[in-house]
Amino acid sequence: MLFEDNITFLILKVMITCAGTFGMMGSTTKFRSVKEKPISIMIFASYIIYVIISSYAIIYFFSYQHLLRVFILTISCPAILLLHNVSDEPFPRLVFIRATHILISLYIAGTITLINTALHGTELSDILMRLLVYLIVILLDFHFIRCIYLDFITEIKKGWGILSLIPCSLILLAVAIAFYPEHYSRRPSSVVMIYLLGIVIVILYAAIGAFLSMQYHRQEIEQNRKILELQVQNIQRAAADMEKLAKQTKIIRHDTRHILSTIASLAESGDTQAILDFTSIAGQNPDIPESTHYCTDALLDTTLYSYFKSAEGSGILLQTSIAIPDILPVDSAGLAICFANALGNAIECCEKLPREKRTIIFKCIAKPKLMLEIKNPQPDRITFDKNGLPHLPEGGMETHIRSIVAFCKEYDAFYSFTVENGWFKVMVTI
Repeated sequence: MLFEDNITFLILKVMITCAGTFGMMGSTTKFRSVKEKPISIMIFASYIIYVIISSYAIIYFFSYQHLLRVFILTISCPAILLLHNVSDEPFPRLVFIRATHILISLYIAGTITLINTALHGTELSDILMRLLVYLIVILLDFHFIRCIYLDFITEIKKGWGILSLIPCSLILLAVAIAFYPEHYSRRPSSVVMIYLLGIVIVILYAAIGAFLSMQYHRQEIEQNRKILELQVQNIQRAAADMEKLAKQTKIIRHDTRHILSTIASLAESGDTQAILDFTSIAGQNPDIPESTHYCTDALLDTTLYSYFKSAEGSGILLQTSIAIPDILPVDSAGLAICFANALGNAIECCEKLPREKRTIIFKCIAKPKLMLEIKNPQPDRITFDKNGLPHLPEGGMETHIRSIVAFCKEYDAFYSFTVENGWFKVMVTI
């Protein structure tokens, strides 16, 4: 039962469906910080008024079924554009997720209509069912899907343009099956086709999920591979420096034997002045060159050396205070990757700033516990999720943060991410 003669009920049903869909969209949206909040509220209010007026006009002059055929243009597209203007998401990714929400909302609304019709329900039962179901879906979206979305999907940067065509095409197909040539509730064969399409949609999204998961893990592996390659290069560079140092030491030892032999000969002749003159000249030889070391662990030492050199090459001012124990409380490879991610993120942030503002403060103490603190100026606005994990509007730091968190969880270490007076701080205590 569509109750097409009750225009007030139809408008109310449209508004509940629209609000429920908008709530699903908003539950997984990272909203941009807006200074003119009254203006934003006015824009949202204007959108609601527009939906009411346009829906009423279409129902009044045409029919409710006509509204169902064109709602994508009159309601859904403006909602996506509105969310695009107040969120930090790239447009293709936003279209994919929001069109998916619209597709889910189509099935929710259609199923409620079929249940209410089968039970010979009233307008009130239809409204109550819609309110209850949309409230449950929004809560599930916010408490479960949002975490997966922010930590998983936002990390994937490419391919969203093609993927966004899938839910858009499925929406058009579902609308064509459901509302042409007449409403699906009057055609049992269309109901069967709609839910067969639903099975296809579930299978298709399972395949998309597997593809995105593969991309996600591939990016993690690629990042870890780059870190390991960098560490290997650093070890090779350190080995080459040690070899060079050994050759220089060998030469100096060879020269030292000749110096001592000459001094011994002069001592035998009793020429004290000649000995003094010779030792004065010999003392002008260069000293053995010294190499920079930060700790006794080779892997951790080369990691710090490499990232500090990279920071210096980018014109970043380093303020370091390092005390690392000889015996580490955790695996050195894991700790080196943690340090690499923290420093890598700090360097990437600083490279976005003018050279005079590029600064990294790196502190590490050994007692009472091994504690790392890295601070750098933060050029971009950072948002934090309910777990206290930071996110940039365009992404770029999530991979570093996720790797640090994974390390801390593996070794039961304390971690925190904070922003104070324009400085981003990472703290890890083991």
